[in-house]
Amino acid sequence: MLVFANLVVIAHADGWHTLVTPGRRVELALTIVLLAATCLAIFAPGGYSVTFPVYPVLLLAVFRHGRIGAVVGVAIVAMIATTATVTGNGPFMRIPIAGAVDRMLLLQLFIVITCLLALPVAIVLTERRMLTRRLAEREHQYRMLSDYSHDLVIRFDADGVRRYISPSVTEMLGWTREDLENPRWDIVHPEDIDRLLKALAELRADGSVSTVQYRVRHKEGHYITIEAHARLVPGQHPGDPPDIIYSGRDVTRRIEAEQALERNQRRLRAITDNLPAFVIHVDTREKYTFANAYTGRVLDVDIETMIGRTVREVMGEKVYAEIKPHMDAAFRGETVTFEIERDFQGRHHHYQSTYVPDVDASGVVQGFYAVTFDISQLKLAERELERLARYDSLTGLANRLHFKERVELAILRHQRSSRPIALLYLDIDHFKQINDSFGHAAGDTVLCEFAQRLGESVRATDFAARLGGDEFVVLIEDIEESDAAETVARKLIARMRECVGPNGQALSVTTSIGIAFCRRTVASPDALMQIADTALYEAKAAGRNTYRMAG
Repeated sequence: MLVFANLVVIAHADGWHTLVTPGRRVELALTIVLLAATCLAIFAPGGYSVTFPVYPVLLLAVFRHGRIGAVVGVAIVAMIATTATVTGNGPFMRIPIAGAVDRMLLLQLFIVITCLLALPVAIVLTERRMLTRRLAEREHQYRMLSDYSHDLVIRFDADGVRRYISPSVTEMLGWTREDLENPRWDIVHPEDIDRLLKALAELRADGSVSTVQYRVRHKEGHYITIEAHARLVPGQHPGDPPDIIYSGRDVTRRIEAEQALERNQRRLRAITDNLPAFVIHVDTREKYTFANAYTGRVLDVDIETMIGRTVREVMGEKVYAEIKPHMDAAFRGETVTFEIERDFQGRHHHYQSTYVPDVDASGVVQGFYAVTFDISQLKLAERELERLARYDSLTGLANRLHFKERVELAILRHQRSSRPIALLYLDIDHFKQINDSFGHAAGDTVLCEFAQRLGESVRATDFAARLGGDEFVVLIEDIEESDAAETVARKLIARMRECVGPNGQALSVTTSIGIAFCRRTVASPDALMQIADTALYEAKAAGRNTYRMAG
């Protein structure tokens, strides 16, 4: 059972083809022949009376061929010993005092001793060979990993002597393994030596994994940055100080990329902090994640207190309700621009905000960026431009463009309601003589005074304008009879008779007025102006300083 059970176990575990190691079958056969010859010599008729000479040969088969040597050897010994004893030969038959049963018991004891001697030794040797093979396989695997890895792997002892250096050292640093067998502090950047020594000392002190970055000089002369991970491992021999396993990776490009990114971030931060605008970022939870320094300076707050707080908390309910629709549009992926007005620090401000969605690489909106400019000065400039475009710069009255817009609207209302409309067309009598005699400065003074008196003499609902030169008009709506227009004309003539005093001189300035009063529908502003111009011509023909009406 012992023999055949081991034979089946071996065949099942390793396969029948491995029962005999290829290349050693002849040696196994010769060893078994030697064992059989020894056993036959002992158990042959007239042979030896001792059995122990068979054991050295059996152990030779076990040591040379393992379990198969033990199994075959034990089987050969058992068969020869049993056959010889049964046939009346062998050492057990030469014991005179022993009976047949005693001889069988001695035979069985001999076979058991043979098995106990051979099989455990074979099992131990087999397990050792298996462990050795597995160790070799693992060592080969680790050697392959370290030899073909792009990372630099080094093992060195307490004195710094390298026990192993991976071939990648040449690819990474240009140096050969022979160049780095001993410590080479001369190729470490001088500024990094102290940090590296400190890391090694801490590693040996506490035994924890240590990570350090330092610069090493390439064989070609330039420096590269290595990120090294090191840990302690048992020494090569029992009682030796622990060795250090070091794995280093070239992170030069990563460091350069990080430095470039940091420079870009500083540059971008400097731009945003000094940009005359509120620049913020809000995530999908409506919380501030970024605010530039300008925001803090203008609002007189620490921007760190804004980060992590919601827009509702910072801006208040009123402002939040106003900008909420624009925020929702940005969260939907839309870019929106809008204007709002606020009273801030005792002044009324106009702001223009643009919300730009923050979309990641997968197309998901992560929040939005908001850029807000104070456009108060722009609004003032727009109003001033509008005033300059629609009002006379000298007199402050509406100019021709503004008058044209106003009279067109008045004609449309007149055409819809059929209510009377009146237009007074004025010019200053002998204005050219004033310019020629007293200069253009005096003429400008007269024009300004004339415009001021004109504005004071008409109703609040009437519209006065300067068409150019000394020509003025007054548009009158909401009248029923021509008397109202004539009353305004008489008032203007009387008011203009008061002397004007440019450069300390008193000048008598008069005006002629033509009135267009229309009950019937007027076709166009030009038609209304033509009627007033005809009446003005009649007033001048009548001696000036008077008015005439046409309709």
